[in-house]
Amino acid sequence: MLVASLVLTLFAFVQEAQSAASPRTGGSYYNYGEVMQKAILFYKANRLGDLPDDYILPYRADAAMTDGKDAGLDLTGGWADAGDGIKFTHPMSYAAGQLGWAVYEYRDAFEESGQIDDILDEIKWATDFFIKAHPSPEVLYYMCGYEASDHSVWIPHELLDYRTDRKSFVLNSKVPGSDVAGSTAAALAIASLIFEKTDPEYAEKCLTHAKQIFAFGDKYRGKNPLDTLYPSGGYMDDLAWGAIWLYIKTNDSSYLDKAKSVLPTTVLGGGHTHCWDDVSYGAALKLAQLTHEEGYIKAVEKNLDSWMPDGSITYTPGGLAWLSQWGSLRYATTAAFLAFVWSDDDTVCTASKKQKYHNFAESQVNYALGDNPRKGSYVVGFGENAPEHPHHRTAHGSWTSQLTTPDYHRHILYGALVGGPGSDDSWKDDIKDYMLNEVATDYNAGFVGSLAKMYDMYGGDPLENWPQPEDFKAPQDDITEYFCRGWIIYEGYGATNIMFQLNNRSSWPPTMKDKLSVRYYMDLSELFEAGKGLEDVSITLGDNQGAKLIGLKQYKDNIYYFTVDFTGTQLMPAEWELCEKDATVSIKYKDASIGSNENDWSYKTLTGPPDYDATSFAGLTPYIPVYDNGRLLWGEEPAGGSPQFTYGDINDDGGVDAIDFALLKKILLGDKPDNANMSAADVNDDGDVNAIDFAILKSYLIGSITSLPK
Repeated sequence: MLVASLVLTLFAFVQEAQSAASPRTGGSYYNYGEVMQKAILFYKANRLGDLPDDYILPYRADAAMTDGKDAGLDLTGGWADAGDGIKFTHPMSYAAGQLGWAVYEYRDAFEESGQIDDILDEIKWATDFFIKAHPSPEVLYYMCGYEASDHSVWIPHELLDYRTDRKSFVLNSKVPGSDVAGSTAAALAIASLIFEKTDPEYAEKCLTHAKQIFAFGDKYRGKNPLDTLYPSGGYMDDLAWGAIWLYIKTNDSSYLDKAKSVLPTTVLGGGHTHCWDDVSYGAALKLAQLTHEEGYIKAVEKNLDSWMPDGSITYTPGGLAWLSQWGSLRYATTAAFLAFVWSDDDTVCTASKKQKYHNFAESQVNYALGDNPRKGSYVVGFGENAPEHPHHRTAHGSWTSQLTTPDYHRHILYGALVGGPGSDDSWKDDIKDYMLNEVATDYNAGFVGSLAKMYDMYGGDPLENWPQPEDFKAPQDDITEYFCRGWIIYEGYGATNIMFQLNNRSSWPPTMKDKLSVRYYMDLSELFEAGKGLEDVSITLGDNQGAKLIGLKQYKDNIYYFTVDFTGTQLMPAEWELCEKDATVSIKYKDASIGSNENDWSYKTLTGPPDYDATSFAGLTPYIPVYDNGRLLWGEEPAGGSPQFTYGDINDDGGVDAIDFALLKKILLGDKPDNANMSAADVNDDGDVNAIDFAILKSYLIGSITSLPK
């Protein structure tokens, strides 16, 4: 399993829920509809590619948009694997296939809970990528990005293209990868089954690619080249997995024969469970259901028996079936899904074992939700004592590429199932403990299926009108995203040297800016009253990190300003040296007895010496405003100047971010939130306030258009 080197922090949604010292069965103890809703939502946090403009997660934006460029292809989309930003076709196809299997088995639960569109949309985000990754019958791309580059930084997904190498890796006739091909074929075959009802044309497209990818993997047999992060243990299980689902879809007996030939009963066994690297357990279960052959039935029950309290697997004192320190809950909740599916099938499950398997599955799900000695949930944003520090770089929101900055998570990663406790039930919500606090797309996959079954039995209402943009913001996150820190370096004899430290600590969403500038506003009344002019004050640029100086311009009356312009210099919340850029400017009066800066608008609150700590907010001054492409982004201008359209801090939280955009949209569409201080604007003057006005404003705010309609 992925060994990453960094971790993060999230705020827990607090829900009144009972909990027990040991897992309970046979009743409704948690809101299974709500946790299923959140567990599906988790996948949206890991999306890469071109995200919708009205994306439900206000802290996410387009990411990894150069994927495939080195191969002359569009390989954008899909999911980042875990807390990192690498895109792996193998574990992603396992996760998409597992989510699809859940829909195949428990579609009614998703439909009745109102989650069917959400889970199908999420699965399609992955299968769309698989189709892109298969540009010709015998070519399949298996990775974008790689360990050495990606794991050298701790940055949000939105900045991957700027700071990491998004190299593409391919399988073909010379580089086989039957494991990747078999798993991908299975995911697409399952998609072709579950999309039959809602999008038959897409279902047929998935089937076409599934057949071609399976044929490719079967023809050129071998493991994919990865030897770290996700080194595959073999490929026969993946070929069987792909073949059995193609048989279920097509009823072509050649696929059934192939599945049986590559996965004979003689090779089945062991005390592991269905996972990204070993899908033999799921394949054997489907073979047993389809063939009713005694060998496969015995193999399935031998495996399930090993997971029972009287079996061979380790149990924690609190009742968790514990397989590994890496994602113990991932294994337990996926084994629970298999136990549910098997015990539901009266044609194959041994009657005397049915209830035992069923109880086991319920207990493992309930352990994850709070029935444990800690009396706490292991799902971010759900239940009591939920994790707040999962290993996920984008949710953390560091602007210095450090686990310790900030010391909390800026965004709430709803629905993420963390790795889980050790074999003694011990667990610590620690950003540095990536063994126990990892989150990943494959972790949530089997968990979602088990939750669907729990909902099917016990119900539980998903949250209504949730989420809203502000729901994702941690209470501690009062950070100003763009600002200037100002410092007096030297002052005396008619001269003042000022250091400007321009900051980009954005996270709503994280954004690279290369057109930022700051303005220093001066009051030259004393100079003019003494009969002097602009030629009697000199302003020069000193040491700087990519700035240029634009000289004095009149603002109003005797108020002038100069601009320290960083246009062309990239500022981004990615590393210590990238989130903050400095420039020193000297203001000097020819007659030291006349000039003074003490009455300057921008001089207020300035002190010294400078603080070079990029995690500090010392020296932050609103009186040196920040501009983006010439438009006021943050700060305060002197009163009485020409009015200017500015970014709006609509919810008055001290920052301008995607939450404000979302609130603005609500306002324009007539749904004004209580905490919004802005009224609707008929921007295009057509007599109606609607989404067109929002689109115009948004285009203006992000710089796509340079002026507003009169």
